[in-house]
Amino acid sequence: MNSDLPLVKRVTPPALLAVLVAVVAAIPLLSNRWFYFWDDSAAAFAPGWHTIGERLLDGSWPTLFPEMWAGGNITAEALYGTYNPVLLAQAVLVAVVPNLAVGMTLVKMQFLALLAVGVYVLARQYGASRSMAFVAGFAMPFAGYTLYFDASTWASGLIAFAWIPHVWWSTRASAMGRVNPLVPIVFGVLAMTTGNPYGAVAVAVVYLAVIAETVARNRAADAERPFPGIRSLLVSGVAIVMMSLIVYLPLAFTTGVSVRTQTGIRNDDALRPGLGDLINLSALSNRPYGPIFESTAASVPLVYLAWFLVPLAPWIRWGSLRRLGRSTVSLAVFGGIYLLLLLGPSNLWLFRWPARLIEYGQLPVVVIAAVALSAGLARDRWKMRLGITAALIVAQFYLSWAEIPEDIGIHLAALAITVALTAVALLVSFRKPRLLAGALVAGTVVALAAQTNLWFTGNYNVTPWKFPRQESFLEEHFEQRYPGTTFVIADSKNIDPTDPTGQWGDVLFGSLYQAAGVEAVNNYAGISFNSFVDDLCINYYGGVPCGDGVGRLLAESPGTGVPWIDAMRIDTVVVQNSGPYGGPNALDALPADQWDVRVEHGVTVGTRTQPYPWPDGRVSAVTPGLEITGDSASTDTHETVTYTGSGTATFALLAWPGWTATVNGEPVDVIESPGGLLQVQLPDSGGAESTLTLQFTPPASGLGWGLAGVGLVLALGQGAWFVVRKRRTHRPTILAGNVS
Repeated sequence: MNSDLPLVKRVTPPALLAVLVAVVAAIPLLSNRWFYFWDDSAAAFAPGWHTIGERLLDGSWPTLFPEMWAGGNITAEALYGTYNPVLLAQAVLVAVVPNLAVGMTLVKMQFLALLAVGVYVLARQYGASRSMAFVAGFAMPFAGYTLYFDASTWASGLIAFAWIPHVWWSTRASAMGRVNPLVPIVFGVLAMTTGNPYGAVAVAVVYLAVIAETVARNRAADAERPFPGIRSLLVSGVAIVMMSLIVYLPLAFTTGVSVRTQTGIRNDDALRPGLGDLINLSALSNRPYGPIFESTAASVPLVYLAWFLVPLAPWIRWGSLRRLGRSTVSLAVFGGIYLLLLLGPSNLWLFRWPARLIEYGQLPVVVIAAVALSAGLARDRWKMRLGITAALIVAQFYLSWAEIPEDIGIHLAALAITVALTAVALLVSFRKPRLLAGALVAGTVVALAAQTNLWFTGNYNVTPWKFPRQESFLEEHFEQRYPGTTFVIADSKNIDPTDPTGQWGDVLFGSLYQAAGVEAVNNYAGISFNSFVDDLCINYYGGVPCGDGVGRLLAESPGTGVPWIDAMRIDTVVVQNSGPYGGPNALDALPADQWDVRVEHGVTVGTRTQPYPWPDGRVSAVTPGLEITGDSASTDTHETVTYTGSGTATFALLAWPGWTATVNGEPVDVIESPGGLLQVQLPDSGGAESTLTLQFTPPASGLGWGLAGVGLVLALGQGAWFVVRKRRTHRPTILAGNVS
């Protein structure tokens, strides 16, 4: 990329690209207003960020939300990005926008634009022209996996991936001495602190690729000093890791109680593309056949990248790539690593579903295409090239039809669109070659509109949900009806499929209750709390699939001496009438002198009429010989209890690693009940009143902050050294100019 160009000329194309991508990203909303409020984005990220944003606006730091139970360990969940300043700003945005879907759409438009600009700069750095770098940047956000899985559903994946092109170009520029190492460090930390492990791996792969290129460049130059630039890369890489470990340490130290304990290597073919799938980069209607969750095939064009790559391949001047020279090393290393991972087993340690890596493997492909297209399309031997193009387009049609034959109408339409777009691109290339980039961009818009508005309006391999989006609607229908700590016994499988949205005035799933102002036990739980959810039969999205859900709630909580309903200090119980839970009679077993039960159209609701003891705290049960004289939970992470006697106190809290207890300033052990509740064995008070203090701090956070501090010092020192070295390098030239 030519840094001698005026600033306006350098900034204008990526700025226009960002705006255009954000605008075009609205096209899927024309047919599906829930497009960006889908699956985990609706069930977890929107309400999760909404809750985090509210806490920030109230002046408290989001660490642990006890009222969210198995889904409330925000720090250990990692994916909410509570150590990432950009994501904290997005959480505030979601909290202040009254429509959750609009808030999520705005967030995703920003990161789609950020991704586009990153690809543009990366392609320019490898030698692509401004116009073709623009094409590459515009195509990547609307690739099949990126759009339908990350942008539509798994927001954390999009956010992590959006930073990777920026990590890549800045790391290369730093290795060449063109930018201060602080730049890739900032991008690297922003990528890793999203909490998405695939983004963290990508940062490492970028550094491996750039180090490999640096080694190749220095060997080719026969440098006197061995491998200059590598030392800087290693230092900045270490700084990034040290500043980012604070995100992953709480997760690592919480796996002992969470459901995320699976390790090893196995293959169940889930979301695992084959080599044949990966070559269908330009097939508009290709839906790979294979198991994806409960489906036998992809419901979207999973491996689609850009409509023009395959049809125009015979016309691209691939020989122009020779000018890349040693730059191809980093592209080859990055792409090669991801090709191996894509073709690997479906489960590799804590990483699963290789299809999540499709966009990472496509990134060097789109950069290479941009560089090659910058030389213009060939004009010689046009009959032969045209014949090959026709064969490739027909092959795409056949492979797409072979995967899903019943979609023949869609395949024929896709064939017609591809032929038309290719013909236009070739005509423009021959007559007005300077307009080729515009034709490719326009064709991408046409392809996107056809895919998202005519054929594949949503990713039905995952759960659409279609929750209410207006915060006012949620509060109106839930906040007053379900007061206090609420346990909802319901599951999405009990919903009438002919009335998919008629339920949302009575029950919700995921963490939507938080946005509705309800302190529900049921929440989306990525890591969850194993023993707790197992005893109460709560699944990852807060549903209760077991027919004996009411019986489990009324059974004794192991090791507490009281039923679960009391051990958790439940104020409201909601039972879905359409489920196998007993219908309108489901709550008949509740004591009539303590509970008021009402039967509504869709649910049966029990509301506690007698308050629990110690209303300002969370103590829920004590053993004989222990008397609680005071209990105050001043914050989410701090509680003070005064008592006399001795015994075991049970709290309506999960025993997450990180809770500590002191009695009169002396440490005492925190115990986990067999069902996962927090307990403390209180020593004899000796006839006087003793004070128990409970405090939660994310596990290993002291180590994490210490490493982050050292990493920050290392980063700042490296950045300062770069400035000093630059000044020393330029000083002789300046002095020589003065002498002359």
